[in-house]
Amino acid sequence: MTSRVCVRIGAFASVLAVLALCMPAAAQETGRVTGQVTAAATMQPLTGAQVFVSGLRLGALTNEQGRYVILNVPAGTHTVRVDIIGYGSAEETVTVTAGGTTTTNFNLEQTAVALEEIVVTGTAAEVRAREVGNALDAVTSRDIENLPVTNPENIIGGRIPGVTVVPPGGQPGTGGTIRIRGQNTASQAPEPLVYIDGVRVYNQPVSLGTASRAAVTALQDINAEDIERVEVIKGASATTLYGTEAAGGVIQIFTKRGVAGSPIWNAELGMGLARMGRIGSSADPTGMFTKCGDTDNLYGLSMSRSTAGEQVPFEDPTCPSSGSWFEDGLSNSVSLSVRGGSETVSYFVSSNYSDADGTLPTQNSKDGGFRANMDFRPIDDLSIALNTAYTRRDSRFVEDGNNANGFLLNVGRGTNGNFKGGKGEDCVGVDVLCVSNGYLFDSQNTATSDRYTTGLVLQYEPIDGFSNRFAVGWDYLSVTSEEWEPFGHLRAPGGYYSSEGNTREKLSLDYAGSLRNGFGESVVSTFSWGGQIFRDRARAKFVSTQDFAGPGKPTLTSGGGATDVSDSQIATTTAGFFLQELLGFNDQFFVTAGLRVDGNSAFGDDFGLQFYPKVSTSYIVSDHEFWPSDWFDTFKLRAAIGESGKAPGAFDKLRTWSPVTGDEGSAGFTPNDIGNSEVGPERTREFEVGFDASFLRGRFGVEATYYSTVTSDALVPVAYPPSLGFLANRTENVGEIKGSGTEFQLTASVLQTENFEWRVQGNFGFNSNEAVDLAGQELDADNLAGIREGDPVPSYYGAKVLNPGDFADPDVESDVFIGAVNPTRVIGLNSTLSLGRSLTLDALFEHQGGHYLPNYTGYQNGRRGVWHPCYDTQGKIFAAAGGDDSALNDVTALERARCATNLYGGHDAAFWIEKADFWKWRSLAVTYQLPSDLVASFASRASVTLAGTNLMTWTDYTGADPEVEDFYDRSEGGIYDGLTDYGRREYYNIPTPRSFLLSFRVTF
Repeated sequence: MTSRVCVRIGAFASVLAVLALCMPAAAQETGRVTGQVTAAATMQPLTGAQVFVSGLRLGALTNEQGRYVILNVPAGTHTVRVDIIGYGSAEETVTVTAGGTTTTNFNLEQTAVALEEIVVTGTAAEVRAREVGNALDAVTSRDIENLPVTNPENIIGGRIPGVTVVPPGGQPGTGGTIRIRGQNTASQAPEPLVYIDGVRVYNQPVSLGTASRAAVTALQDINAEDIERVEVIKGASATTLYGTEAAGGVIQIFTKRGVAGSPIWNAELGMGLARMGRIGSSADPTGMFTKCGDTDNLYGLSMSRSTAGEQVPFEDPTCPSSGSWFEDGLSNSVSLSVRGGSETVSYFVSSNYSDADGTLPTQNSKDGGFRANMDFRPIDDLSIALNTAYTRRDSRFVEDGNNANGFLLNVGRGTNGNFKGGKGEDCVGVDVLCVSNGYLFDSQNTATSDRYTTGLVLQYEPIDGFSNRFAVGWDYLSVTSEEWEPFGHLRAPGGYYSSEGNTREKLSLDYAGSLRNGFGESVVSTFSWGGQIFRDRARAKFVSTQDFAGPGKPTLTSGGGATDVSDSQIATTTAGFFLQELLGFNDQFFVTAGLRVDGNSAFGDDFGLQFYPKVSTSYIVSDHEFWPSDWFDTFKLRAAIGESGKAPGAFDKLRTWSPVTGDEGSAGFTPNDIGNSEVGPERTREFEVGFDASFLRGRFGVEATYYSTVTSDALVPVAYPPSLGFLANRTENVGEIKGSGTEFQLTASVLQTENFEWRVQGNFGFNSNEAVDLAGQELDADNLAGIREGDPVPSYYGAKVLNPGDFADPDVESDVFIGAVNPTRVIGLNSTLSLGRSLTLDALFEHQGGHYLPNYTGYQNGRRGVWHPCYDTQGKIFAAAGGDDSALNDVTALERARCATNLYGGHDAAFWIEKADFWKWRSLAVTYQLPSDLVASFASRASVTLAGTNLMTWTDYTGADPEVEDFYDRSEGGIYDGLTDYGRREYYNIPTPRSFLLSFRVTF
């Protein structure tokens, strides 16, 4: 079926191409307009600028050289206008002669607020920024062309206020986590929706297997070199038109498209190196025993009563000759693209490949793919876009996290790991405890992912002001992961093998129409309508077996031990429509009102449809004649209120039963979910108000926003008496969550001369929330996280030392609130220096704070006597136990609690919930544009970039890294559905390494 669909689409595209190429040539009474668009400060060409003839449906995009060509312009006098995100607009009057060519060049000034730029995300039709009543944030290809980014996660982190990105950790080929304005749900997945070229894709993380403890994400599968711009809208006031699934925000990615003119090729070659920095506390000289050659410090403390506190040295004969388990991971990458076309047919085609080693033996990820964006305009009123992309990734992981074969769980535990004794003569000559962690790399843990995304978009405008857009899209993701401990494995001699398969499909149909009318000279109306249908399918399969008869790659049927099998399938459908009216008065004051109506197959049978309204306004105060425009360029006031939601789980409305095997193998079933025929979506209402301002010809800018949210009818799992016959909770619309926050973006061109420019940008986001009502329920995950009334959503709970700084025994209160899981403040500081037309330097720093993280690595190692920062304290604890009454005189209550041991008790994981505030130097990039006379023989432009990421961290957190995350742990076995998937803890996780990249880009 799939192949037939692809063949039909391909045949349709071929017919369109033939029709377009057969269109008659432009009549002799027309001419062409051409030219170049450059940045005034640097004279560098601007790619992706929209150049059009006012009053006519004629226009073009600039190519990599900043050049444009507009064909078939009627002879006469016209106004040519150019718009591009981040720059001011410009107009020129031109005279076109029949059969002639008119050249018009534009030099654009950067500006902090561009009111004329075109916005698509969050609106029913293309509108100008001045007409939109909520905060607008975008990152363009110009912002990232010289930066060390590999996917959109790297692009938006630290560069858009209110957006929090947690990187994936130390496993190559894995994706991170994104949150927009914190969390406004207690039981549903909080991820933002993701659109690519107008097609919605599957947006939730998908497990890469038990061993990796990581996931693949939608943004990870997009090549950064293909991106034209990324737009982000953040809350319910802006996402109403997206309906039931949009309460977490929307990210829309626009990839590059073809432009009229000769083919332009772009190539990039990259070489990189990943290097692990310091791990853990500075008080640990061994870096959690990863420096396995540091024999003087390779020891734990005895937990035996007869020898309590004595050093237990160990040695690892499988330690690499370098003396460290970590090694430099090399990478290389290549990408190639071409764009070009004519007025009727244009194209952008790209391909990419990368091969990256991790910082541990056997870690590697290879990925490659292609993208083809085809645009056809068979007639002036109709444009057709066919977009297709494919990405394949093959990764091999080191087992990570809370895993018996995990790297840090074994290496980091020193004398308490699972790999001891070695094989053969490994331990001959070793006169201390012999560990052999080198054998943990015998495991083969792999994952292969394939993502295919395609979309067909038709835009039809039969008359001026009347537009129609129809899109059909299909996103398919398949992930297969395997874990294999071969026969003879040191920890599992009989061997173990498992295979896990996950598939996700999303089919979307989307129509939007709009009609624009003028009423007199001062009032303009844009009425929009549309509807969407989304069909989601998900399947997860898992099979495992163990105890093989001999060596060799096993099959799932060759194991002699017990076999675990699971299989689940879920399908949901969402359908809805919307109406919206936008009124503009004197092109200065704008009011928008809209309504979204949704139905979803997960809604209870007795629930019905859901209605989501919105109202927003925008007022351009600086357009008044009294405004001091000589120094205060632009001032826009905006306000919006709107609603969106989150649907319940696919089976929440149903009473379900689970199949079981009864006596003598007979089939049977047991009660599972109670079901709720009245369950519906939770609703998030958001109010947002703010302003955008720019000063001194765009050199200084301010974007400020305040927002307040209320999630009503929040979905809460409610416990019922087991006497009803069902043990599972029932999902009900009984909760309420409130939140608020402020966001600021400050932009300044600090210094600007003919040959020098220094621009800085600060992004500040502050948020808070509270579970106001949970119908008396207390929601808890198994990683010390939970959601309770009166506290942030979510938070950590557990035993707390009330006298942490006192030199006394700990005064402990159990089961109390400790702190928020998610950051409550995120700050990004970006600085860009441009020297002449050839040298650019970009640096990004980021701060996250106000949140906590359980250091389970410290907890588990501390109580076992293998945590270097506790050795001194534990020596005093052992001395006090032996009768030295003064031994603990200089030891605080918190130190006594954290360093308590298995021998004497008193330990608790909650004592290790620490503040996770940090500053990180995210990236530094230096780009040199090679002289034109040097590259003229083979290219039009060429540049060299040297960049680094994750360069430094400043934090008081004592674990490996305050950003690490174990996806498999958070999602409770890799089943990610939002229900109790809200905690985070560091549990022997490999942190993100530093990386360095040298790349060469050429345009020809």
